[in-house]
Amino acid sequence: MAYIGNDLKVAFPNYKNIDDISGSFNSSTTSFALLVSGAAPSPLPLNSQQCLISVGGVLQRPDDTGSEGFRLSGGNIVFSSAPATGADFFGVILAGADYVNVGANFPDGSAAVPSITFSDDSDTGFFRSSSGSVSFSSNAVSSAIFGANSFTAPSFIPTSSSVPTNGVFLPSANTVSISTNSTERARIDSSGRLLVGTSSARTDLMGAGAQLQVEGTTFATARLGVAMNANNAEGGGIYLVKSRGSSAGGVTVVNSGDVLGDIEFGGADGTNIDTAARIRCVVDGTPGANDMPGRLVFSVTKDGASSPTERMKIDNAGIFTCFNDFVYNFRTALAASASEPGIDLTHSATNMGSGTLSFRVFTNGNVVNTNNSYGAISDIKLKENIIDAGSQWADLKALQVRKYNFKEGQTHTQIGLIAQEVELVSPGLVTESPDRDAEGNDLGTVTKSVNYSVLYMKAVKALQEAMERIETLEARLDAANL
Repeated sequence: MAYIGNDLKVAFPNYKNIDDISGSFNSSTTSFALLVSGAAPSPLPLNSQQCLISVGGVLQRPDDTGSEGFRLSGGNIVFSSAPATGADFFGVILAGADYVNVGANFPDGSAAVPSITFSDDSDTGFFRSSSGSVSFSSNAVSSAIFGANSFTAPSFIPTSSSVPTNGVFLPSANTVSISTNSTERARIDSSGRLLVGTSSARTDLMGAGAQLQVEGTTFATARLGVAMNANNAEGGGIYLVKSRGSSAGGVTVVNSGDVLGDIEFGGADGTNIDTAARIRCVVDGTPGANDMPGRLVFSVTKDGASSPTERMKIDNAGIFTCFNDFVYNFRTALAASASEPGIDLTHSATNMGSGTLSFRVFTNGNVVNTNNSYGAISDIKLKENIIDAGSQWADLKALQVRKYNFKEGQTHTQIGLIAQEVELVSPGLVTESPDRDAEGNDLGTVTKSVNYSVLYMKAVKALQEAMERIETLEARLDAANL
């Protein structure tokens, strides 16, 4: 059975003696104030059985019904019959299992010798560790402190008494905080938000206020870190998930166009937190079993605007679209057929899907230039070692212009050059790139390309030579009057 005190005593022998009230006995008064050292004991005894009272050398029966002996009423001793004048009085407040601090003070104790212990485990129990603090000892080791309520003196300290500033406390109603080294480190507020590095939630983060908020004054204290430690190729991650369920754990299927998650970047404008950019994942098609088509959307806030505008996206087919509302809409795609467009350039665009096509490159290399103009940087300030190019006549004359069609399902005839044949005449016109599989592995073969932009310049030089020859012949004919 449990007992109070480490030395098997039911109560420490420091009973509270009730002040002598015999001087007020007058054979008619039955109610007298219960005082200890001139003041009401705090707290008062719970019931009359906790008091031992003698009148005229006769022990009085504690009887709460008031029919005999005495009873306690509020802060008074009430006798069933008035004590006789001159009768002596003796009274003591006893300690009891349900009211142990009335009539008894326990020694402070220690971690090794707790004051309140158990019969089968005398070094486990409670002791007074300091003013206003009670500690719990387990097998003679202090493992928790219960005391004050602040970040410098938490109400619950799950550590040894030598580190009394690390623990849990309640800073306000429905709020729990954790402190270390006399500093509040984390708080769960009354709305269920987890705050790290701050005790006050922001309501302008993610609309009504993010459920996890981290603040700090240095780069090290104002960031989230995820570390993966394993002998494999996996890495850490942040997984944003959306379902159309109505409760936690829901897996109700999402719809095309649903937002699966956002990563937003914001800055303070002096009054509020405004979004400067956002990366968003959107369902990009109809989901099915083990099938979740998606697209990534990149948005930024234009100078003077109040919210981000979509500027770039990668859809479920791998099509990459970039939008600049001043000039163009740029689109690249890995097309399924060589006759499909690989790059589109659109001018006068006002959003991702508008504008007029001005330039298109097909996956087979064909180019459609609807505005008939090209441009390239050619300022003399960017160049040096400038000399006249040599004759290009022989190279161009040796090139073999061929007619052909591509193998990938294309039937219309094209005209152009064969890279391997050009390489025999002018190797500088030919470049090659390694062939790779879908995983990026080198297949050991190469595909050759003709640098047509350089070929055009060779053609200009050859044309100038032809013009000089024509002009020379014309001069000779004029001189001969032919």
